[in-house]
Amino acid sequence: MTRLCLTAVMALWPVMAPADAARGATALTVTPAEGDTLRALRWQARPVLVLGPQAQVRDQIAALQAQAAALADRDVVLLTDGPGADALDAGAGFRVLLIGKDGGVKLDQSDPVTADRIIALIDSMPMRRREAR
Repeated sequence: MTRLCLTAVMALWPVMAPADAARGATALTVTPAEGDTLRALRWQARPVLVLGPQAQVRDQIAALQAQAAALADRDVVLLTDGPGADALDAGAGFRVLLIGKDGGVKLDQSDPVTADRIIALIDSMPMRRREAR
C-alpha cells in the first residue's frame, strides 16, 4: 500500500511541482497545456488558461505576472495553447479561462482579465475561504 501511494505521488510530481514552486514567486511559470494537465492539476491548483493570438496571450500573461506572488499564493498555474487545450479552444480568438481546483470553469472571458479580478473571484470561492483560515 505504501509503495502504491509513493508511486502515485511520484507520478504526479512533475505536474504538482509548478503549483508548489510558484508560492512566493516573483514570476509564474507558463506551461503549454498537455493532454492530461487539467486532470492532473485537479484538487492541486487553479489553472488559468490563456488562449488565442500570440500577441494577446503575451500581453495577458504579462498583466498576470505583475501580481505573480498573489496569484501563486492562490495556487494559480498559467497554461497556454497546447494539445490539452484543444477541447477548450473553440477557435473563437482570444480567451481566458479560470479553472477551479474542482475542475469546473469559473471564468470564461473573451477580453483581457486583470489579475485583481481573478484574485477577487478566487477569494470569493468557498474552498479558498477554507484555505485562508
